[in-house]
Amino acid sequence: MDRIDALRLFVRLAERGSFSAAAKELKVKQSTASKWIAELEEEWGVGLVERTTRSLHLTEAGRRLLSRATEVLAAFDDMARELRAKSPEPSGRVRLSVPVAFGRLFVAPVVAEFLRRHPKVEAELVLDDRYVDLVDRGFDLAVRVGVPTDTSARARKLADGRRCLVASPAYVKAYGRPETPRDLLQHQCLVHGEIDAAARWRFGRERGAEIPVSVRGRVAANSSEAVLVMARSGLGIALLAEWLVAEDLRKKRLVALLPGFPAPPAPIYVLTPPGRFMPAAVRALSEHLAATLAVRLAEPPK
Repeated sequence: MDRIDALRLFVRLAERGSFSAAAKELKVKQSTASKWIAELEEEWGVGLVERTTRSLHLTEAGRRLLSRATEVLAAFDDMARELRAKSPEPSGRVRLSVPVAFGRLFVAPVVAEFLRRHPKVEAELVLDDRYVDLVDRGFDLAVRVGVPTDTSARARKLADGRRCLVASPAYVKAYGRPETPRDLLQHQCLVHGEIDAAARWRFGRERGAEIPVSVRGRVAANSSEAVLVMARSGLGIALLAEWLVAEDLRKKRLVALLPGFPAPPAPIYVLTPPGRFMPAAVRALSEHLAATLAVRLAEPPK
């Protein structure tokens, strides 16, 4: 029994609900089809199908196998196409998870460039600031700003994104400038997250130890762009990525605070799911993102 053929038969069996139909589609005898399923059940020690005189149903183990078998066969077929091709051209769908602001400003333009070069690739971008499990949510690739929480994923660091402490001129005029990180305890701070959870901001100093400060404020948001809007409106002090606030600083809508106490940078990663095999389209897009984003992030803010 060839296990790939047996898995392919099992998937067809689940789709057609009939041994005869699945066997006919794969051009094998019905007795052979029954034998292959029985051998899989014996090898793994579980029942995969329940048969009655009128119908066929998958067991719980069969439903789990169907989900995994579909992934395995798709990867196997993609690998076979790639190996047969003299000049493999990326094709197929790639599903990406990216942060909202960074995705809009950086990732989407880079993906657009890639798609123009590779017309056989389809892309689905899901913009969300939450960290999600790539395998559980069916993502092929992710871009993360900050240390990844999914330790099982393959991570490739692109750059360290600098962060700035900023506020509007109106806020500074009304409440003054903090002179040290601990002065932030007396200020309204704009939290990227939940309002009831204290945000812990860290600051460094030349030849000095890191200074952590647990800040609070009356405004919180789960989007860095929303925090930026609140900062522009004079509602408090925000700690945001330099690439996000560069234009506001240049146009003096915001001013930088505590320049002598830089915040640790936020690393930027490209992540792919665990496992040895990576489809050609995913690998090509991952390489394109890594090469292009690294260069653009190294450029000084305009």
